[in-house]
Amino acid sequence: MIKLENGSYIIGFDDGYQLGKTSNFVFDNGVHRLGSVEPTLKENSLFYDGEYFKVGEGRAALTEDKISDDTAMLRTMAAAAMELRNAGIHKAEIVLAVGLPFSNYGRDKLKLIDYYNRKNRLDFSYEDEDYSVDITKVIVCPQCYSAIASRLGNMKGDYLIVDIGSKTTDVVYVQNGLPVESRSITIEKAMVKWIKEIQREMKVQTGKDIPEHEVMKIALKEDSNLPAAYAELIRGMLREKIHSLELELAERGYSLDYINIIYVGGGALMARDYAGKYRGYTAYDCDLCANAKGYEFLASQIERKQVA
Repeated sequence: MIKLENGSYIIGFDDGYQLGKTSNFVFDNGVHRLGSVEPTLKENSLFYDGEYFKVGEGRAALTEDKISDDTAMLRTMAAAAMELRNAGIHKAEIVLAVGLPFSNYGRDKLKLIDYYNRKNRLDFSYEDEDYSVDITKVIVCPQCYSAIASRLGNMKGDYLIVDIGSKTTDVVYVQNGLPVESRSITIEKAMVKWIKEIQREMKVQTGKDIPEHEVMKIALKEDSNLPAAYAELIRGMLREKIHSLELELAERGYSLDYINIIYVGGGALMARDYAGKYRGYTAYDCDLCANAKGYEFLASQIERKQVA
């Protein structure tokens, strides 16, 4: 969160298909409507417009977009509350900085701005604390590019920025600090699809239903209760997924063996640990909040230029 000279705040929110991310917080993107029934525990609870919700428990189902219902708005409220509470604030005017996949940016930007402008005054409670938020402006940024926006001035030569997300993988080609849109693409290969494929293959090979969160633990090298043999099978499948992504990048004309590559976001963890091939020109920025921080950086540049 960034405070502006006029007293308002920029809050960046990366509303992923698996995780919601602000510059300081990461939470599951699941939203469960409880209606008039007050939740037993205050954790992850949100009260808005006469209804109770649980925001941040489990993963929401994949959808074509995030603006066909109110769940994205509810996640945004929770994200804003986390950032404001962290600063000891409960009432604020905010500039909301959000993102879209690089290839969808031009097509969907105005739709996303309109979505947030429908209800730009939000009075709600999150985890039993009241908040009053006025969204005074919505700034939409391109994903992947945002994750490295603050470093573009130092990027001389050609770079390939790869953001393995939950639903898609964004690939942005950067030449001497400037993105080359004609050489930037979105690939329909990403974490949620890979995990589902691994779950199906594990069912075939072991006869067992492996929970999604246990596959994620292996992907992120966290402690897991799975048998060692199962964990090794999953690691092999993860290596295959990263290999297939890099093969597709090569087939699309990106010369991975000598171009500078930067994997960003949560997918960078998986690429780093499962690429299987060392490349001297490859870097891994494993900050899950990289895009959200980038949204805030870009929004602050826009706001300061307008003030000047």
